[in-house]
Amino acid sequence: MEMQTSEELNMFYILGAILAASFGTALTRFLPFFVLRKANKSLLLSYLQETMPLLIMTLLVFFSLKDTAWSETYGLYEIGGIACAVVCFVFSKNSVLSIFAGIIFY
Repeated sequence: MEMQTSEELNMFYILGAILAASFGTALTRFLPFFVLRKANKSLLLSYLQETMPLLIMTLLVFFSLKDTAWSETYGLYEIGGIACAVVCFVFSKNSVLSIFAGIIFY
């Protein structure tokens, strides 16, 4: 019986890691649809569906301002980008457009 070289073992290890990560990612993406299939009339899920996008965007804004050097530019670029995204969203109601407008303005 021949011994496998470390290169062959590394290849199998990398392939196994890729397959495991792919399976784990697919499982976390598809499992909620199968588990919560009959719970779509739940008031809690309806409430979360309505409030989570705003909560996530708020967290992203605060997280992006966390490491801002307020003494150098006074945060003008960051606040300008956020203001541009808000104004664009208020007038167009298009999330993707407002995100890209804020990034480009920043």
